[in-house]
Amino acid sequence: MNENRWRILAIDDHEDTLEVIRMTLGETYDLLTLRDPLEVYDMLQIFEPDLLILDIMMPKITGFQVLDLLQKNPAYKDLPIMILSAKNTTREIKYGYKLGARLYLTKPFDPDRLLKNVNFLFENTPPPVHPKKFDVNQVLVHVQLKKSFQMGGLRLVSSLLHKDEMSSDEVQKAVEEAKKRRKTDQSLDQSGKWID
Repeated sequence: MNENRWRILAIDDHEDTLEVIRMTLGETYDLLTLRDPLEVYDMLQIFEPDLLILDIMMPKITGFQVLDLLQKNPAYKDLPIMILSAKNTTREIKYGYKLGARLYLTKPFDPDRLLKNVNFLFENTPPPVHPKKFDVNQVLVHVQLKKSFQMGGLRLVSSLLHKDEMSSDEVQKAVEEAKKRRKTDQSLDQSGKWID
């Protein structure tokens, strides 16, 4: 991935849609995709996208709710947001624009149309003033470490839940394993340097 390319964060709970987005935009832009809209704030802070592509109908929180929250946050109110949704009534489209979406494309969508609209948006968007805190490789490492740590924590909880009783040695061993995984979950400081 090239640090001079625009960054796009796409959020949709359907893997098929994300795959089409990856195939359409991944060659031209630095692209990160999420299936869980609750991860948006973490990824916005780390990835610092130049465009957010957002589905509306998702579990836990809707795209309209995400859009509304972002518009109320001074740090993200100017982030260009494109809605890509099966919600296609005039009322829903107007509501998306009212909440602050720059573009609204309906599903099913033509990949060429998606690419043309993204290209048009970036042609009319000034380049970022500040450099990104983390390069794309650091972002990808962060995402992988986070997933790895979450899976380790899930294994610990799962092992605790599936046993009627655990000895104190078993609990201690599970906690030590979680601590070891935690230590390998390195972080980045504000200057982009690795912290042990």
